[in-house]
Amino acid sequence: MRYIRSMNYLDGLNEAQKQAVLSKEGPISVLAGAGSGKTRVLTTRIYHLVREGVPPEQILAVTFTNKAAREMRERVRAMLGDGGAVPFIATFHGLGRELLESYGKAIGIPRFFSVYDRDDSEKAIATALKALDVETKELSPRAVLGRISRAKGEGMRAQEFYEKHARGGFGARIAAEAWLRYEKTLAAEKALDFDDLIALPLRLLEEHADIRALAQDRWQYLHIDEYQDTNALQGRLANILAAKHRNLFVVGDIDQCLVAGTEVDLPDGSKRAIEMIKKGDAVLSNYGSGDMRPARVTRVVSKKVSGKLVRITTRNGRVLTSTVEHMHFAGYRLGLTPQIFFTYLMHKRGKGWRLGVSQTYTKGQYRPMIGFQQRCNHEHGDAVWIIGTHENSQEARVLEYTLSLRYAIPTLPFVARKGSVGGYAHDQKVLDDIFASFDTERGAKKLLKDRGLLKEYPHHRAQATRSDRRNIVVALCGEHRGTIPMHRISIVGSDNEGKRLLQNAGFSVRSAKKASLSWRFETAYKEYGALLDTVRHLKDIFPDAYLVRTARLGGKKVRPKDGNSLPFLPAASVCPGMVLFDAEGGFDVVEEVRQIRTEQIRVYDLDIEHTHNFIANGLVTHNCIYTWRGASVENLLEFDKQYADAQTIILERNYRSTKNLVDAANAVIEKNKNRKEKYSTTEQAAGEPIVIHMARSAEDEARWIALKIRDLMRNGVPPEEIAILFRTNFQSRALEEGLLKAGVPYKLLGTHFFARKEVKDALAWIRLAMDPSREADKLRAASSPPRGLGKVTLGKLAAGQRSLLRAGELAKVEQFEHVVQELSLAAVSLVPSEFVKLVIEKSGMYRALFEEGSADDRERFENVEELASVAARHDGTPGKEGIATFLAEAALASDQDELDRDEKKGVTLMTVHAAKGLEFGTVFVSGMEEGLFPHQGMGGDNDRDEEEERRLFYVAMTRAKERLFLTLARVRKIYGSDFASEPSSFLADISGALVLYDETNEEATIDFS
Repeated sequence: MRYIRSMNYLDGLNEAQKQAVLSKEGPISVLAGAGSGKTRVLTTRIYHLVREGVPPEQILAVTFTNKAAREMRERVRAMLGDGGAVPFIATFHGLGRELLESYGKAIGIPRFFSVYDRDDSEKAIATALKALDVETKELSPRAVLGRISRAKGEGMRAQEFYEKHARGGFGARIAAEAWLRYEKTLAAEKALDFDDLIALPLRLLEEHADIRALAQDRWQYLHIDEYQDTNALQGRLANILAAKHRNLFVVGDIDQCLVAGTEVDLPDGSKRAIEMIKKGDAVLSNYGSGDMRPARVTRVVSKKVSGKLVRITTRNGRVLTSTVEHMHFAGYRLGLTPQIFFTYLMHKRGKGWRLGVSQTYTKGQYRPMIGFQQRCNHEHGDAVWIIGTHENSQEARVLEYTLSLRYAIPTLPFVARKGSVGGYAHDQKVLDDIFASFDTERGAKKLLKDRGLLKEYPHHRAQATRSDRRNIVVALCGEHRGTIPMHRISIVGSDNEGKRLLQNAGFSVRSAKKASLSWRFETAYKEYGALLDTVRHLKDIFPDAYLVRTARLGGKKVRPKDGNSLPFLPAASVCPGMVLFDAEGGFDVVEEVRQIRTEQIRVYDLDIEHTHNFIANGLVTHNCIYTWRGASVENLLEFDKQYADAQTIILERNYRSTKNLVDAANAVIEKNKNRKEKYSTTEQAAGEPIVIHMARSAEDEARWIALKIRDLMRNGVPPEEIAILFRTNFQSRALEEGLLKAGVPYKLLGTHFFARKEVKDALAWIRLAMDPSREADKLRAASSPPRGLGKVTLGKLAAGQRSLLRAGELAKVEQFEHVVQELSLAAVSLVPSEFVKLVIEKSGMYRALFEEGSADDRERFENVEELASVAARHDGTPGKEGIATFLAEAALASDQDELDRDEKKGVTLMTVHAAKGLEFGTVFVSGMEEGLFPHQGMGGDNDRDEEEERRLFYVAMTRAKERLFLTLARVRKIYGSDFASEPSSFLADISGALVLYDETNEEATIDFS
C-alpha cells in the first residue's frame, strides 16, 4: 500500500475530531453539526484504520446518496494512494445490492437482476390495478405503492400483507392483491425494487447464519453517516453486520434547543438547571388543557453550537434563549395581544404572493379575529407570514413599500376591493393580469429566507375543506383523558372525491355535523410514531395537503370561543405580541424577540415521555429531539441503549467570514449609475482573497475547477456547499465532463441526468438487449425513436398473437427484433462504453436526435453521449457482467438522486440567473471573458444592458459566503471554432488588494484516473 506522502493526516483536526479519528475499537457515536468537518473525520478515520493494519477490504462505510458515497470513495482513494484496495463505500441500497449479488442465491435472487425505479414500479402497479378492474382515479398507483413501500419498510412480505388485509377495507384489500401481482411482475422481469434492496438483504442475514457470519467477517469495521436518518430496517441491517465484532462508528445530528442555565420545573415545585437533568428524572409537563403532571425524561442530549440564538422576553419578565430552529408553541390571541401593526406576506395558490399591512384589532368585523387573518379570509388566501411588527401604521407601510421594490412583490389585493369601481384595485381582471405577469415566487422565497422564516411554518394557515386546499391538522395532547394524553389528527372536507379516496384507503369517515354535507376523519394516538405514520399515509392520498401543527395545552380562555391551542413555530418565527403557554396553564405575552450571536455555547434538549413538552424558565416548550421526522432518529437516540459501552463524541461547529467578498462585490456594483439599492457591509474578518485563474482552454478551465473542488473536499468542505456558476447553458458540458472525470459529485440544476427522457430511452434499449423478454422496456424502446410500433401491436406480441399482425406490422416487428437480437449478441463481448455507443447508433437515436434533429434535439443527444462516459467506468469488466453493473449503477443513481436530501449532496452547477436567492460557502464563476460575461452584444453602446450584466455579476459574487474563484479561458471553442478571449472588463473593477492570481497550469497534466 502506498500512502499519501509527506502528510500528517491529523494536522488541522481539533481535539474532538482527533478523538473520533483515533478511537479504533468498539461502538462509537459522533454527534456532528453542520460544517463541523464530519466528512473529513470519517475519511481520515478510515485512512487511520488502514495505517494501523486493518485491511481495506474489512472496512465498510455507508451513507445516504450516491454523490456522498462517490465523494467519500474519492477522498479515501486519494489518501490511500494508487494501486491499493479501497474499502467498500456505498449507499444503503448499494450495500444491499452487493449483499444480494454476493449471497442472494440462497433466497432465490439471480446473479444479474435489474432494479425498478419509482416510475417503473408505479407503471407495474397501474397494470396490476387494471387487471383488478380498479380505476386509477379510485385508487392511485402512487398511493398503493406507498402502502406497499411502508409495509416493506416494516419487514412485511406480500403474502403476509395479503392474509392480513384480504378481508379488510377496499384500499387495503386492493393493495394486498396488487402487491401479489406486482411481485409476479418483478419475478418475471428478474427485477427488484428499491425497498427490496433493504428488506431482502436483511431477511438473507437474519435467516441464514452461515451467510451472516461471512458478511460479519467480511466487514469488521462499519461506518454509518447520517445515522439519524436511518429507518428501522436500515438500523437492523447495521446492527446485524456489527454484532460479531462490535466496531460500529455512527455519525449523526440532532437539533438542539435550549442554552445551559435554563431552569426546568420539577413536580415538587422546585427548579433545576437543564444541564443538571438526568435521564429517568421526573419533570413537570403539560398533559393538555393546562393540566400539569409529572413526566419522565427518556433522553438528554447536549452539544456546543456557534452562530445565532433567539432570546424571547415576555411581559411577565420570563426570558427563554434557544437555537433558531427550536420549536415553540406561539400565536396571536385576541384580548391578550396588544394593538400592533403588521407588515405581512400572503400566499394564494394559483395567484402568487403579495405584501400587505394590517393591525391586531380592526373595526366593523362580523366575527372578531386578528386583522391579517380577516384579510386572508376575505381574499381566500392560503397562508400569511409576518415580516415585521410596528408601533404605528406608517412604519408598517414604509417596510411594505421598501420590500415591494426590493423583492418585486406586489402590494395589491388578490381580490378586488368592494365599493368604488373606478380604481384598478377594484377591477378583478386588472388584478389577475398583474399577478399573472409577475414571478412573485422567486422574490417571496428570497424574502422568507432573508428574514429567517420557513415556508412550512406560516403565522396563519387558512381553514380548508375544498379539494384544491386541504389541511391535515395535528394536535399535541389534543385529547385529555386518562393517565396518558392522546395526540389527535384530523382532516375535514366538503367534496365527495376526497371522502371516497379516504374510504378506499381504509379510513373511517363521518359527517362533520348532523345534516351536513361536509365530512371528517379524526382519530387519536398515544404515540407520536403511529400518528406520524398516519400523516404519511394521508400525504400519499393528498400530496398537496398542508400539515398544520398545534398544541392543545392552554387551560384558561380569555373568550369562550378562543380555544386553548397554539401553533408550532420555530423560535426564529416568534414575533412580539404573540402569546406562549406559561407554567400555570395560562398565557404570557411576548414583549421582545432578539437574535443574538454567540461564538460557542452548550445547548440541551430533553425528550419527555408521552407529552413531549416541559417547562423552561416558566414557559411551556416543545422538546426537539422527538421532532417531526418520525421514528428514524430513534436509531441514533437508542444507540447508547443498544451499546452500553459506546463512546459519544461531539463535534463542534465552525464558521468563517468573508469581508473581502463584500468589498469586491460592492466595488463592482458601484460602477452602475442606475442603482437604487444599498449594498452589503460587514463587521466580520477579511477572509480569503478572491482567486482569479486563466486556463488555456475551456477543458483546462473545467479540469482546474475540478481539481480545486477535490482539494476543498479533501480538506473537509462539503460538496453541497460548493457551486459552479456560468453565464450561458452551453458552458455546462465541459464543466460536467471535468467533474465527472475527477469523480466529484455534482448536480446540474434542472432535470437530473438519469431522469431525462432520452437517457431513460437509451437505458431501456440497453436493458432490452440484455434481456429481450422485458416487456416494459420493449414498449419504451419500440417508440424511441418512433418506428410505427404501438401498444396494440406489442400487446398482440406479448399475448402470443403474432399471427394476427398485418404484413406491414409484421415487417416492422421483425426489423425491430433483428436490431434487438444484434445488440444482444454484441453485449456478450463489447466493453460497456462501446456497447452503449452501438446501442445509440443501431437504435436510431443518433439519426433522430443528431443527424435529423433540431438544435434542442442535438442538446439532448449530448446527454445520450454522456451515458457512454458513465458506462466507461465499467470497461474493466467486459461483456454482460460489466453492462449489468453499469445498469445497476444507473438504476441506483436515478432513484437515489431523486431522494437526495433536498438535492444538496453534491456540487451544484447552474446559470447565474438560476442562482438568485441562493448562497454557498464556495462559488466558482466560470467564463469570465469579454463577450461571454458580460455576454456578447452587451457592454458596448448599450449602457442599460451593461448594467444588467454587471448586476448579474454582482449576483454571482454575492452567492459566495467564504470563497470565490473567477476563471476564464484563453481560447474557447464556440460553435466548432476556436476564439481567442480577453479577460472580462468586470475583473478590472476588483481591487488588486483583494485578489490572488493563480497562474499555475498543472491542470493539463492531472491524472483523474
